[in-house]
Amino acid sequence: MRILISNDDGIFAPGLAALVHAFAAAGHTVYVAAPDSQRSAASHSMTLFQPLTAKKSAVAGASKAWAIDGTPVDCVKLAVKTLCPEVDFVISGINHGYNSGSDVLYSGTVGAAMEGALNGKPAMAVSLGHEREDTYDNAAALAVRVFDILQAFSVLNLNYPETDEALGLKATSLRALRYLDTYEPEMGADGVTRYTLVGGMDKHMADGEDDYTWLRRGYATMTVLTYDLTHDAATKALEDLI
Repeated sequence: MRILISNDDGIFAPGLAALVHAFAAAGHTVYVAAPDSQRSAASHSMTLFQPLTAKKSAVAGASKAWAIDGTPVDCVKLAVKTLCPEVDFVISGINHGYNSGSDVLYSGTVGAAMEGALNGKPAMAVSLGHEREDTYDNAAALAVRVFDILQAFSVLNLNYPETDEALGLKATSLRALRYLDTYEPEMGADGVTRYTLVGGMDKHMADGEDDYTWLRRGYATMTVLTYDLTHDAATKALEDLI
């Protein structure tokens, strides 16, 4: 198969290198179109009012590679429309940090996968817990193993736990994560106040049967995602009201 690999951590991120190596070793033809620098939390943003630059690059195992001065969505869209429209699938990652629960709404990794699906390419986002940087190869190997089922879905979201080996693989729903965030103000020498986001996730949320819980238990998780955000039951209720 011809596979496009992208990410939001940048073209030289170790997670992307692990995915390219794993899929190339499995016999697939691999292309890379990824941001030229860090673009985390870019979600589904794209560049509208200036041209994009795609510089040819070299990534071990990739047939062709481009470093692009845009968002993850820009990279996938430019690739499937112009640079390598022959690709069959899009794989995004491996992200440094989970993309679990409601965090998928912020994720540039998931945004890249979603853009692939919007262009008719089945896609998978792959992520690894923040605390591990030595198990990218394990996460990439799992992505290759589950790749065959990707054709049955538009977008799959795969997360690998912060353990040496995953205890198993669970198909799960997303958790509604809760953050204890605040913005810390600081007055600059120019008299302008700037605000820095500080805080983090609430670690005291009760366990459930969701992706975040299973990741904490040491399991890899997969969730089927869709770009259709319609709440069908609520829309029907609205129809009845109007």
